[in-house]
Amino acid sequence: MKRLLPRVGVDPARVEMFNLSSAMGPRWAEICNEFTERIRQLGPSPIRAALGRGGKGGTAS
Repeated sequence: MKRLLPRVGVDPARVEMFNLSSAMGPRWAEICNEFTERIRQLGPSPIRAALGRGGKGGTAS
């Protein structure tokens, strides 16, 4: 996936995959917070912009 995303104009940093056990709730929360901040720094999704939706509110980028 990370090799294909640049071909459609999407930064591969917008995709991550983690393998955690159900006992790792606190780590999952940390990962979510870190990833949310990374996405905020990347700015609005280029796909949303291309569709004319701007990138504010709504679903995740």
